[in-house]
Amino acid sequence: MLTPADMALSGLDPAALFAPVADRKTIGLAVSGGADSLALMLLYAAWRGSKPDVIVYTVDHQLRPEARAEAGMVVAEAEKLGLLCRSLVWTGDKPSTGKQSAARAARYVLVGQAMDADGAEILLTAHHQRDQAETVLMRLAHGSGVSGLGGMRTFSQIHGIEVFRPLLGVAPETLATLVARAGLSPALDPSNADRTYERTRWRDALPGLADLGLGSDRLGKAAERLQRIDAFAARATDAFIATHASLDPLGIVRIDRAALGNADAEIRVRVIERALAAASGTRSFFLSRIEALAGRIVAGEHFTATLAGARVLADANAIVIHREAGRQGLPTVPLAPGQNLVWDGRFAVTAAIAGTIAPATGLTREAFKALTGEALTGPVAGLRAAPLVRDAHGEIAAIGCLEVREGFSVGQIPLTS
Repeated sequence: MLTPADMALSGLDPAALFAPVADRKTIGLAVSGGADSLALMLLYAAWRGSKPDVIVYTVDHQLRPEARAEAGMVVAEAEKLGLLCRSLVWTGDKPSTGKQSAARAARYVLVGQAMDADGAEILLTAHHQRDQAETVLMRLAHGSGVSGLGGMRTFSQIHGIEVFRPLLGVAPETLATLVARAGLSPALDPSNADRTYERTRWRDALPGLADLGLGSDRLGKAAERLQRIDAFAARATDAFIATHASLDPLGIVRIDRAALGNADAEIRVRVIERALAAASGTRSFFLSRIEALAGRIVAGEHFTATLAGARVLADANAIVIHREAGRQGLPTVPLAPGQNLVWDGRFAVTAAIAGTIAPATGLTREAFKALTGEALTGPVAGLRAAPLVRDAHGEIAAIGCLEVREGFSVGQIPLTS
């Protein structure tokens, strides 16, 4: 347990750290047993009083023999602080490569399932100032744009879990000191020193960068400033889209070419990225390829191109982007009554009755007009990549978001943020 003297020495105010989640009913804490997450648990225990209920989640990934004992240590220390703790286990076969990313994904799945069962609304993690610095450097090396260089956000969504990082501005040395003053012995994961991992190599490089004036604090501050710019650009992109772009019920995006060509370069790139995401269902692109597309548009080229499953058609008046017809990966999925799903990353489907959803392969302009009473205004290829929903009798109930029979509701992932 931390004392007032410990708090004064650290310069940390738990009430200020956790104020953004003070109105939540039930909170989850992700605690691995390392110094950072143990400090998070100690700080929360010093603050909580009559504040939100909390459940500590620790995960044994079964990747190291010591992991079980480390999880047991977290449970024991949480109980001493009067905190409920659940120890979760990642069972089954483990990958031979990409272990860190696989373990991370498994961890969030396990914790997310436990949070759903417990009614926990948000998960607090112990990412700190150096973690942020490493993230910024890695993304800089990978060619990220403004959004990526903003690093980790204080609030974000990961695998469907709302995550809050209250310690992003806190140095790890401060957290380690708190843990030592509380008399705890944190777990040491040898993978944190394994230079096979890129993050470890950047961590090792930080002291040399700090000698040149580029320490974790400077990198963290740069990330904060870039986040402000990112938020501003996102709002400007929303405003542009509201005036100059549209997403039709089949998932086809249209952008006014003249307006896009005259837009600020950053907004132009973001609009294209949003359009590609909405049309393809993909959320990750190489920024350099989007910049290259933007360059061709500014240069006045008329062209067709493909990127990440989307087809881009640029003529004199418009940029039209749609999912590639016949693209592998467009699924055929049975629908059960009461089921909700996202099809191809683009369409959100709710089924009141049984049916199926599949790409509208082979549908013609004539068939579309006969079905909907409307003329098709976009390319047939875009129509054929749209979802076609049928009921259990094989009758067409919806094409894209156009519902022609009752029993199914279809919505879209929007262009705006």
